[in-house]
Amino acid sequence: MHSQTHTAIMRLYYQEINKMKARKLYTILLIVTYCLLLVSCSNKQTTMPVEKDVIDAVFASGHITTSDEYIVTANTEGYITKAYVKEGDSVKIDKPLFTLSNDVQSAQLENAIANYNEALSKANEDSPQIRQLQIQIEQAKNQLELDKKNYERYASLIKSNAVSQVEFDKIKLQFEASQNNLEVQEKSLADLKSNLNLNLDNAATQLKIQQENNSDYILSSSINGKVLDINKSQGELAKRGEAIARIGGGDIVIKLFVAEEDINYIIEGQKAVISLNTEKEKLYDAVISKVYPSFDKQEQSFIVEATFSGSTPKVYDGTQLQANIIIGKKQGVVIIPSEYLQKGDSVMLEDKNKKVAVKTGIKNDDWVEIIAGVNPSDKIAVK
Repeated sequence: MHSQTHTAIMRLYYQEINKMKARKLYTILLIVTYCLLLVSCSNKQTTMPVEKDVIDAVFASGHITTSDEYIVTANTEGYITKAYVKEGDSVKIDKPLFTLSNDVQSAQLENAIANYNEALSKANEDSPQIRQLQIQIEQAKNQLELDKKNYERYASLIKSNAVSQVEFDKIKLQFEASQNNLEVQEKSLADLKSNLNLNLDNAATQLKIQQENNSDYILSSSINGKVLDINKSQGELAKRGEAIARIGGGDIVIKLFVAEEDINYIIEGQKAVISLNTEKEKLYDAVISKVYPSFDKQEQSFIVEATFSGSTPKVYDGTQLQANIIIGKKQGVVIIPSEYLQKGDSVMLEDKNKKVAVKTGIKNDDWVEIIAGVNPSDKIAVK
């Protein structure tokens, strides 16, 4: 079918939709100009079956949204002291959006910073504690070197009985004491460094925790997008978990709500025709991109997503719309006006003045498909 004809047909179809809000399954006639034979005979209206090409479609309502969307919530409680954005502003990842009051947290963060700087200073090689032990170690090394020389000299002298055993033992003990003292001083330095580094690690951990806690008071964007809604103003109290703003980004998505009785007809890849409430005179082509597997209790519908496949209109988040999802096409369908179909799927033949059963197919408020039971030449009387 030519696109101009298709557009004209769909426009006519949407005019019918506005009159029939409760209808879930619609039939779109491909032939706009048609003529059903209506004659008056003995004060009875009659019609004859007409063969037409039709399209089967499922109606769905919905709105415009975006592929990346999230709600900015507070991880802690506080008053909004600063709002950096307003509705409609574009934002980048990690851009600050709001700041919450945090007097207590600020004090804790400052304390953690002070403790970390103190621990870092003490763990430095030039810190007083470390430097003092290093000096003591140098003194112990010098003393050991002196005592070692005396010990070696006395060890040589005692061989010639130049010194007494008591004098030699005294020098030997002094030398061994110097060795032990150096070992103790070196161990003390190693222990001191280990303790100071441990304190530094603990201080760094506490600082990181306080920094992360402090980040709860600075709310930043997690995506590139646009500020869609702001629920809190500067000066208002934001409670933990409370929604403050809504950020949207990514691609435009058409979110549709499909009735339970229609969802089995819908699959990905089907075409849809969209009518926006902001542009009711225009129609846009779309394709079903996702069918959600579960029933949405809040919406009392199944949710289906679609994307524009042709020209993409200028849309606003939340724009309401209606859609017809094309689920099938039929050629050469025999139809009659719905008012001529009687209870039990039967029709009244005027010529034979009797009721005959018929097999029906697609139905709507205006037309019904007749699969079998009547001939194209039969005149059917209205009830």
